[in-house]
Amino acid sequence: MDHLNEEQAHLADSVKRLVDLVPPMDTSALNQAAKLADAARAVTDPIREALAGTNFQALSSSLSSPQISEVAKALDSTAIKLPDIDLAGAYEDTTPNYTIPDHDFRSLDPSSYYKPNWQQLIILGNGFDLQCGLRSKFGDFFKPRFEKIDHIKSYDQATWKRLLEDSGLTLWDFILEANINDAWCDVETEMEKWVLSAAGPKAKSSLFWGALNHMKGFPFTDRMSIIVMSGNRLESEQSDRAHLFGNISRYVWTLCPEMQAKGFTAELFINLLKRDLRKLERAFGNYLSNEIANNGEYVKKCRNLCRAIEEDGRQSDEDFCVSTSILSFNYTSAAEDFFDKGEDGVFVNIHGKLGKEIVFGIDGKACMDDAIAAQFTKTYRLMLRGGSRTGGLISTANSSNLRDATDLIKFYGHSLGKADYSYFQSIFDGVDLYESDTVLVFYFPLNESEGGEKANDEWRARLTSSINDLLVAYGKTMDNADHGKNLMHKLLLEGRLIIRGIKVD
Repeated sequence: MDHLNEEQAHLADSVKRLVDLVPPMDTSALNQAAKLADAARAVTDPIREALAGTNFQALSSSLSSPQISEVAKALDSTAIKLPDIDLAGAYEDTTPNYTIPDHDFRSLDPSSYYKPNWQQLIILGNGFDLQCGLRSKFGDFFKPRFEKIDHIKSYDQATWKRLLEDSGLTLWDFILEANINDAWCDVETEMEKWVLSAAGPKAKSSLFWGALNHMKGFPFTDRMSIIVMSGNRLESEQSDRAHLFGNISRYVWTLCPEMQAKGFTAELFINLLKRDLRKLERAFGNYLSNEIANNGEYVKKCRNLCRAIEEDGRQSDEDFCVSTSILSFNYTSAAEDFFDKGEDGVFVNIHGKLGKEIVFGIDGKACMDDAIAAQFTKTYRLMLRGGSRTGGLISTANSSNLRDATDLIKFYGHSLGKADYSYFQSIFDGVDLYESDTVLVFYFPLNESEGGEKANDEWRARLTSSINDLLVAYGKTMDNADHGKNLMHKLLLEGRLIIRGIKVD
């Protein structure tokens, strides 16, 4: 053993001592070795692990043939019985090759360790589609329809029959044409005026009852011996209201003979308004579908804007279980394909979407107890269609689990109009906006061109005014009046109310 170095000599001596401790075995038991494989491994595995990295070729050359034979006999024995041996002491001077495993969380499968949840809700309005180049304003839709009404120059029955059968106009087109000058067309506000007036006093000042009374007389010029015109209007219809009532009467007499047969009742008039509202919704749906089909850039711009909104302030998937939910007030659904919703996120077209029924309506918060007006509210009409599945839009909170509330609520392209206040109140209540850590972010399209800061300032000013109106209205619904009054101040103080521009292509 002189040719071995000191370390090898020490190992060889340890193995010899181990062999001496194992009693001699009967070689006739070799044919039973297979049955004792488990017992053999129980002996060899600890030795193998302890000697990991040892040069066994050099070690075995130091042993004599009889010694090696005794080891073989011992490992093949049917009656192995190991004495209590201090293996740790026998190999206390050896260092096996062993790599420390990497227990870094990031190297593990995400499902194998805890990650906290992080959720954002994105609220989209028509400004989103407009920013993507879609001509989706009510004004764009109504302009050619209003022009048809404006170009009417004759008031005989045959002319109106041809016009209404070929134009696709509805009763609501005439109502809105007489009352809307804004390019945005605040359809819901005008609807609200009409349906609320139906439940009001039956006075001449009432829109609903004034129109109903007017249609009881023959509205065409066929029976007039002398026709006096002033511009494009009859002399008797010079005021805007009188002209509107005349057009409504001519529409009813032409397309609704049942009202003549059964009498001009409020119930029949209400049914006509509901029927024509559905016709108007279908017409707008067809208009939007054609606009998308003829706009080759819309989908590309939609994808880019979705990603910009979603990724702003978004947490890392490596550190959090991230989910994104989208509440869209638009009827388009292309955006659904471009948001990474995660496992729990949802996309909801709250007022319906193209290819299915879409809904126009008024806010029901103050009039659900009005039997007539309730039928024209978004709430009632959505319920009539079976409702929308909105579960998962937000993570709710209460006094015992405020940290579970949705972390971030983003608004893009929504006018924050009163017709949708009921939705926002439900969302703010759900996340306990006053007590939780939920952050509100209101975006506008950032203008980075030369001189663009003026446009950015105008956006900020408009948003600030709309946000103020929304939060003041919401504050009035809170049980604690003082909390309601200082809600906006608290949000600003805690950095939870943000207005920011977002760069878009």
